[in-house]
Amino acid sequence: MAAHDAGGDNLPMAEMMAGMPEVWRRLLAAHVADRLGRCTTCRNSSGSGERWPCSLHQIAVDARRLYELRLGQSVGGE
Repeated sequence: MAAHDAGGDNLPMAEMMAGMPEVWRRLLAAHVADRLGRCTTCRNSSGSGERWPCSLHQIAVDARRLYELRLGQSVGGE
């Protein structure tokens, strides 16, 4: 789960996506694990998926976390 750390390479994309909840929600719904632990959406020509959680799922998770943090700050008045 190293891709999920706050200092990861995915953070700039997650920061941009945090303001687009409709996008990260769709990614979270689409990029799920199959019974073999592979992403059902990230398939290559052989039919094998990327190991889950895939990078797009991780970016969407980070975007959701940032969105919720920002929402909490705006509600809290900070």
